[in-house]
Amino acid sequence: MVEKYQSVTFTANNFINLVEKSRHRKAMEYNEKQKSMIKSREDCVNNLLDHHIEDKNWQDILHKAQAAAQAGEKELLLLRFPCQLCSDGGRAINAPQTDWPETLRGEAAEIFHLWERDLKPNGFHLTAKVLDFPGGIPGDIGLTLVWG
Repeated sequence: MVEKYQSVTFTANNFINLVEKSRHRKAMEYNEKQKSMIKSREDCVNNLLDHHIEDKNWQDILHKAQAAAQAGEKELLLLRFPCQLCSDGGRAINAPQTDWPETLRGEAAEIFHLWERDLKPNGFHLTAKVLDFPGGIPGDIGLTLVWG
């Protein structure tokens, strides 16, 4: 059986149109992905603003730290959160400025106060640093308990 092929005219303009359609599609996909990521970060910030650390949660965190020490670790990331949870978008942490704890809100602020009350007097340290820089601006921030 012999197949007949439809005659196709290849022109640079046809290819240019295909490229433009592809770029447009990719731009739309990128915009949708960005909107989804922004919504996800906003939801995360809202959850962290509303979430409170109960005594059991704090004890669980301390047991994880103890297990990390038993495994030879010298620190434990206590909380990773979007920089939007800070009142200044993470600038004081990124700088670093001595008043960075004052910018913490929600769960991050509670962890800081629990560390200050329960762990600092016993020689533990708490560090805060920007963990990533999407688009060149601070992204997520980490609060890390340090004992070594």
